[in-house]
Amino acid sequence: MKYIKITILTVITLITTVAYSQTVKHFAGRDNAGDKGPNYYNNTTCVKDSAYFYYPEGITWDNNGNLWITERNKIRLFYNNNFYNRAGKIGPGDQSQRYQNGTGIMAQFYAPTSIVSDGSGILYIVDNENHAIRKMEKFTSVGQNQAVTTFAGAPPTVDGFGTPGDANGTGTNAMFSAPKGIVRDAATGNFYVTEFNNFTIRKITSSGVVTTLAGKSGTQGSTDGTGSAAQFAGPYGIAQLDNNYIVVTDFDNSTIRKVHMTTGVVTTICGKAGDSRYVDGNFTNARFREPRGIVVVDGKIYVCDGSVIRIIDVNSNTVSTYAGSTTQSGNQDGEGTSARFGTLGGIAYDGKISLYVTDLYYNVIKTVKINGLAPACNFTASKTSALVDETVTLTNTSSGKTTTSLKWTITSIGLSHTIVSGTATSLTPIGVKFHAAGFYNVKLWVKNSYGEDSLARSSYISISTTGIDKISKSKIATVYPNPSNGIFTLHSINGNYPVKSYEVVDFSGKVIIQKNCDNSISEEIDLTLYPSGIYFIKAVSSIGYSSIKLQKL
Repeated sequence: MKYIKITILTVITLITTVAYSQTVKHFAGRDNAGDKGPNYYNNTTCVKDSAYFYYPEGITWDNNGNLWITERNKIRLFYNNNFYNRAGKIGPGDQSQRYQNGTGIMAQFYAPTSIVSDGSGILYIVDNENHAIRKMEKFTSVGQNQAVTTFAGAPPTVDGFGTPGDANGTGTNAMFSAPKGIVRDAATGNFYVTEFNNFTIRKITSSGVVTTLAGKSGTQGSTDGTGSAAQFAGPYGIAQLDNNYIVVTDFDNSTIRKVHMTTGVVTTICGKAGDSRYVDGNFTNARFREPRGIVVVDGKIYVCDGSVIRIIDVNSNTVSTYAGSTTQSGNQDGEGTSARFGTLGGIAYDGKISLYVTDLYYNVIKTVKINGLAPACNFTASKTSALVDETVTLTNTSSGKTTTSLKWTITSIGLSHTIVSGTATSLTPIGVKFHAAGFYNVKLWVKNSYGEDSLARSSYISISTTGIDKISKSKIATVYPNPSNGIFTLHSINGNYPVKSYEVVDFSGKVIIQKNCDNSISEEIDLTLYPSGIYFIKAVSSIGYSSIKLQKL
């Protein structure tokens, strides 16, 4: 049997290309690096920040959105902000490791490394050192004792451990040797398993029929090919790439492989066998150090590679360091490469905007926000100041993935408007006419498959009977204080553009003050005799004019 030593790596990166920056935050677990004594495990219910994990690795969500974690000897559930031991013998993580079916804590595991849920909520667990795939019934309540059985792989031996092998067959007639990762194709119901010691990829139907999809048992190598002609050297993590392919981290080859789910054709995507380093770049030049967990989100591949998360963009054929440092390890939250990890194991996507990763060294779980998926609401107007009944075009400019639904809301007090092109829910720009002078508030709500967001702007559109434009930052002059109790100072910016003249217009469009200034730098404007409200000032210089909104208190 091959063993993997968990170490903290400090290496020199030959090429560093940081194309992404994401927020890494602690989610659960107490840092217990280097001390796995009896005080560093939990047997009872605990809040997430009080949980002591022991080599947490497998991570997934069931059909009800409950989070599940595999540890060295148990299966834990995160439910109602608490962690619960749902299966596995009570005791320290390096004890009570055996192979036993049963319910709740009567069931036993030996280093489970991966877990996945089917559409009904049944859990399938890769029991690595017992060389089997275990099955755990759907969770319904905290008081339930979930039954654990063997889905595929040899049954327990008389000494209470699993038996390695490479036989195909159904259920307990099949045999595995150190399976590591599992993924389920929802379209077919088939499972795909990486088999570390047999150097193969196995396929399991929903009824438990096991066959070898790619690789040849006992033959270690790095050759691409079809079925048994392909070679692996320690396949570890596995994820579904698209409707046809799965992707696999080939740990001992330091490569990322692609396997056709029907034909078994294996292709190396990136990395080079025998060249274990951290190198970003194109697929030809990129190198991996010790790839384990893998997940695919929005067509991009994320890989736990030692102390960093790498991102593979199959459209641009590039590999980049996504989060963590290739030169320093640690347990530190942060943005992108300022974050620190120990040795990363499993990785999963929450179906929203975050990745969850397990740290095998520090025994914690972290979240990594994927920027650019959920919308960040924004919009523009063709004019922010316009005449009565002039059409203003409102355009959604939100970032993130494509907006799938939106809604415009335009409000004012005692004023009216009409949408003259499109509707309030049109995905394309809409045209609006405003029928009375005043200020209109605009709000936009947007949604896509990753989330939703909204943005409201007060007094965003100003409508008047004059042609004065509302400019939030004047080009030649400024007014202060604004608002004021009636005394304003008009001042040329930096003294560079002396004011030749100005006029003040009230809200109805009537000119109430006009003055020639003979190129003055500063002018006092007195509105103390006028009612409180909104006014406009148009200041003219030799290079143009500034239109500024005034508010008298």
